[in-house]
Amino acid sequence: MSETSSRTAEPQTLVLLGIPFHDVTTGEALDHIGRLIELRRPSFVVTANLDFAAKASKDVELQRIFVEADMVLCDGAPILWTSRLTNHPLRERVAGSDIMPLLAARAALKGWRIFLFGGAPDSLEKAAANLKLKHPDITIAGTYSPPFAPLHEYDDKEIATRIREASPDILLVALGCPKQEKWIYKHYREIGVPCSIGVGACIDFLAGKVYRAPELIARIGFEWLFRMLQEPRRLTGRYIQDAIFLISQLLREKSADFRRPKKTIFTNPHKIQRESSVEIIVWDGPLIAGTLSRLEKPNLARPFIIDLSKVTRIDSAGLGHLLQTMRHAWAKETPGYFSTPSDCVHAILQITRLDRVIPLATEIAHAQKLLSDESFRESIRPEVVESGLSMLVMIPPLLMKDNVSTFFSTISEEWAKRPSLRELKLDFAGTRFVDSSGLGFLVKCHRMVGERDSGTMELLRIPPAVRNVIRIARLETSLGISD
Repeated sequence: MSETSSRTAEPQTLVLLGIPFHDVTTGEALDHIGRLIELRRPSFVVTANLDFAAKASKDVELQRIFVEADMVLCDGAPILWTSRLTNHPLRERVAGSDIMPLLAARAALKGWRIFLFGGAPDSLEKAAANLKLKHPDITIAGTYSPPFAPLHEYDDKEIATRIREASPDILLVALGCPKQEKWIYKHYREIGVPCSIGVGACIDFLAGKVYRAPELIARIGFEWLFRMLQEPRRLTGRYIQDAIFLISQLLREKSADFRRPKKTIFTNPHKIQRESSVEIIVWDGPLIAGTLSRLEKPNLARPFIIDLSKVTRIDSAGLGHLLQTMRHAWAKETPGYFSTPSDCVHAILQITRLDRVIPLATEIAHAQKLLSDESFRESIRPEVVESGLSMLVMIPPLLMKDNVSTFFSTISEEWAKRPSLRELKLDFAGTRFVDSSGLGFLVKCHRMVGERDSGTMELLRIPPAVRNVIRIARLETSLGISD
């Protein structure tokens, strides 16, 4: 993502069921997409419903993607209903199926080029034809339906080349959640499209293969029921699981909301030093809607630590502000940590599972050590240690789309220089996060090692967040990971 100075005016973020939603109306969402296109920088938008939230509760990578998205829209009545249980409800449901026709009309007016990716070939062809029929001036830059396969088996080079050559302003990706969000996150910078959007079943709606609910049913929030009646075998089980998740999650969050924060003990807080290399900020009092503007923000010119030990309360808007701060830091590639969360903050982060996504430290000294270790490991990656017939590689804190190509190239060179080696050991002790690009790196390493007689690969000290990403992709067996 680009630097903070290049970002558009960002809507307020509210965290519901562990996902940061942007509080926008349909018109504001369209205007925001227009500004993203005008900026000509790669960005992506998520249209998230209850099923997305349920999936993200089990999938660390997916939850992280939602945190980094330029805009997350409330695409579901249950999400809107959930927001009304808070002190700051979302103003409107902004469904992808509602916004797509409006976006197509604006694209025809503005001359924006649209590329359709995903879905069945006949659906894509029919959707493109229907868009042209309704909007004669619209430009369909291209369509592509990939063969059915796991994400790590896609021919990403061919797909990216097709999209870049078509030079679209908007990329609509219909692979279903979480595949479409993970593909976009992995490639949105590389393909350079100003606005990529995961649209799920919207291609089938545009093609006329699946029918929208009548306006009255949609208005009262029961479009999900209409869809389930159209595809009962596919959707009934999913909706039951989503309902169970919603009820259990609301009960957990409600219990935390009414929990009295325990008294926090401070140990010589005035001895904290503002070092020239690290910015330390203390947030105190309630982090709730109406109080957030008073909080000091990191300047993101250097690493930072935000002390949360004096926070007495946090609501959905406060969580949104916390995530927005970290998202801006990630955009500028500035390392930072939240330190010493108070009891109430710690409880909410655990219940929303955001403690898996944001960098947390138990105390200021711990955060300073983590920042120091992270800076050291980033500067020397990859760290390679040869012992007997084995080569040990220390994996960096983040193994993501930004660094995997260079990292794999260096490791493959080191492996090729040592023909006597038979075992590659990858140590994840200091790794916080791995995305789908990182999974692709692991698959490539496994294949590289397998090309050598008796070659084996072993993954060491895998943290829970990394193991989660591997498990969701069902790669544990092929990578030789056991419980």
